Amino acid sequence: MKDQVIKTVQNLPSAPGVYLFKNSSGVVIYVGKAKRLRDRVGSYFHADLDPNSKTFALVQRIEDIEYVEVQSELEAFVLEAALIKKHRPKYNIIQKDDKSYIYIAIRKEKAKIGDSTVLLPKVLTIRETDAQKNDLLFGPYPNGTTAKYIVRALRKIFPFRDCDPAKFNRYHKLGRPCLFGDLGLCPAPCINYSEKDLLGYKKNIETIKKVLNGGSTRVVKNMEIEMNAYSKKQDYENAARIRDIIAKYKYVSQKFRRSEEYINNPYLINDIADRAINDLAVILPVLDGVPNRIECYDISNISGKEAVGSMVVAVNGRINKKEYRKFKIKLSATPDDFQMMKEVLTRRLKNTFERSDDKVWPKPDLIVVDGGKGQVGAALEVMSQLNVSVPLVGLAKKEEILVFKDEFGYVELKYPKDSAGLNLIIRLRDEAHRFAQSYHHKLRLQKIRIEQKIV
Repeated sequence: MKDQVIKTVQNLPSAPGVYLFKNSSGVVIYVGKAKRLRDRVGSYFHADLDPNSKTFALVQRIEDIEYVEVQSELEAFVLEAALIKKHRPKYNIIQKDDKSYIYIAIRKEKAKIGDSTVLLPKVLTIRETDAQKNDLLFGPYPNGTTAKYIVRALRKIFPFRDCDPAKFNRYHKLGRPCLFGDLGLCPAPCINYSEKDLLGYKKNIETIKKVLNGGSTRVVKNMEIEMNAYSKKQDYENAARIRDIIAKYKYVSQKFRRSEEYINNPYLINDIADRAINDLAVILPVLDGVPNRIECYDISNISGKEAVGSMVVAVNGRINKKEYRKFKIKLSATPDDFQMMKEVLTRRLKNTFERSDDKVWPKPDLIVVDGGKGQVGAALEVMSQLNVSVPLVGLAKKEEILVFKDEFGYVELKYPKDSAGLNLIIRLRDEAHRFAQSYHHKLRLQKIRIEQKIV
């Protein structure tokens, strides 16, 4: 194996992306996707491969590796499909055992409801040979796992039907939904067929089309407009429902970008990261320069019980999960988020400013806390007590307002949603919240299991 190939593998990032294997002529012979590029690509060269296998034959022909890093696993799935469609690599075709490619199809199917026939499109995965004339196809995807992952992820957020007419008619006559309807994965138009229900169903299908076409920015913006409209009407139940959908979608897609953007600029992730930290250096007066290491903190608890803190980190504008830390709050069980934040930051900063061994933590260039003036004040109090100074900013959730303190007092600044720096801070805040909640839920589950054993 050429040294150049091995060196490329060793230098791959532990991030989601797509990799392209090339032969000696520079032709792309295989395209794959990965949740962690270094681990996935490295597995081709560390495994004890069967000399008679197709994978072994592929590896022997690899002379160069290119990769495109993306922001989410879902983006990797979609980009892989776009690159396979563009290059038609030899080994993607061979490893399918001559089966046709998988597509996600939106089928314009009609269903009979009472005396009426209604257009109720459905979403399904099919092979190219099974496509019907009026199917709207997205893909191709190299295997069923890829396409079904995307469909499952979308279905949890924008429910749809995938049943055949016979199944639809059966549950329509029974007057109850199937299992997918009970699980909330289908709006069950077989029994929910009011004009409002059918309009909502078709809206979900249109949204799925936009997502599969890479237009998720517009999707989120429209949902936010809808959420705000419900809120103004004091319809808080529907506003909360839309809010939860937006949160789920943002977590799954994480700034979903069109495949063409990555194809045109394979270094898009690096450009986004550089733009973000340089943007922060301009928009935040508390900074003296570009923040190479940014740390963000959040607290999670229920009435003070099983309280935890999280620290997530971005290095050079890119989230680095290896640097994450979690804290189990040692305070007595009182629901005081300010005191909990003080405890977490005190323990964290002491690991930088009061240690001299080889386990000292790197000094942050910017600290972000989830919250407004109260959280910022608590963090500044900790720094004053420890006699340290680190640039600090809070992110207030409601309007995504940045809060910091200068010599004249607290300052609140609102920046455009397309600010690269603000978007990086929002991503860090959302990730800190997710990481803290994950640890909190783990501790709660452990406590429940212990209590069950005692009983």
